[in-house]
Amino acid sequence: KADANQTAQAKNGAGEKRNLNDIYILPKGYKDITIKGKAQATKKQAARLIAANNKQMGIGCSIGEIVDLYWEEAEREGIRPDLALSQALLETGYFNFGGSVEPWQHNFCGLGTIGNGVQGAAFKTPQEGVRAHIQHLMAYASHDRPKTKLIDPRYDKAHNLRMEKGLITKWSGLNWTWAMGGEYAEKIINTHQLMLRCEDKDPDGMWKDYKKQQKELERLYDKKMKEREEASQKYRKPKAGETKKESKAAQDKQRSGAVAKEKSKKKK
Repeated sequence: KADANQTAQAKNGAGEKRNLNDIYILPKGYKDITIKGKAQATKKQAARLIAANNKQMGIGCSIGEIVDLYWEEAEREGIRPDLALSQALLETGYFNFGGSVEPWQHNFCGLGTIGNGVQGAAFKTPQEGVRAHIQHLMAYASHDRPKTKLIDPRYDKAHNLRMEKGLITKWSGLNWTWAMGGEYAEKIINTHQLMLRCEDKDPDGMWKDYKKQQKELERLYDKKMKEREEASQKYRKPKAGETKKESKAAQDKQRSGAVAKEKSKKKK
């Protein structure tokens, strides 16, 4: 998310090293925990951690459903589902959000968010959001391409960078790479340790019905994405050698194409 100069400046300004074990719950050898692997925590433990920190899910699915999605999508690719979910809980504040990213985006890992109110990527359903998250982890940690259709808009850029600079196969390697911070991985591991301390038992409301909310969020997604499309056309810069008239014609063509695409979707 940041270039080399920004990262160097941030590292230099980080100050003296802190005793991280006084701040986070960190198991021995945590820096060697790999992104790929099998879950240590159970689905029920994951669900109880979410339930303890979120009284009303706002992403269009239940606690049980989002946990199932993380296990399904991550295990397909060989990624640790419990730690991928821990990362999502850190990024979203246990799916409470509250930052620049909003629930309708189903952006669970900060894809494309660079601060200053930039919302980043958006996905229509919780499943797509989870899948994009796992695909982005694949971009960092694996030579192999995802087994599912690519929906992570930043996969190629991230994967090409890792092919050039080397794969990141451990969670500790996400410090200063995935996020601008030297304790990002520690926060993920700490969240995971809290998960492991939870009782292996279904929490109350684990399978609450959010179908109505899901439809509302899908409508909001369509509206917001249309607004994004219109804004991108409005501020489209003329290409080199292109006259204002040609630029306007290109915008009109792009707009008519988007309208035709929308009509085609409605017919389907």
